[in-house]
Amino acid sequence: MNEKASQGVKKLFMILFWTAAVAAPVIASLAAIAQFPPGIEIPMRWNAQGQVDRFGSPREMLPPSFIVSGCNLLLMLSYAFSDKLFDLGLAHGVSRRATRPFPCGTAAFMVLLWVGTLAFWLSQINQTPL
Repeated sequence: MNEKASQGVKKLFMILFWTAAVAAPVIASLAAIAQFPPGIEIPMRWNAQGQVDRFGSPREMLPPSFIVSGCNLLLMLSYAFSDKLFDLGLAHGVSRRATRPFPCGTAAFMVLLWVGTLAFWLSQINQTPL
C-alpha cells in the first residue's frame, strides 16, 4: 500500500473514531432509556448506605450524555486543529506528533466511563424494588 492510500485509511479511521466518540454517549443513553416503559419513575440517586433517596424520569440521563458528547466534540476539534494549536504555541512541552494521542485517549476514556456509568445505573435499578 502506498503512502497516500495509507494516509487515506488513517483519515477514514479517525473520522469513524471521532463520529463514534461524539455519538456513543447519546446512543448508549437512549438505549438505556429504552429499557423502561414510558412514564415510569426510577431510582436516580443512592445514598452512602445504598438506599434510594431520589426518583426521576429515565430521560434525566440525557443531559449528562450531551455534556460528554460536547466534551468529545471539543476534543475532536483540538485533534483536528492540533497543528494550528502547536503553531500558536498552545501545546507546550511536547512534539508536534505527540499532541494528537491525548485527545483520542481522553475521548475514548470518557466514552468508556459513561457507558460504565450507565451499566452500573442499570444494574442498580434492576436490584432496587420500585
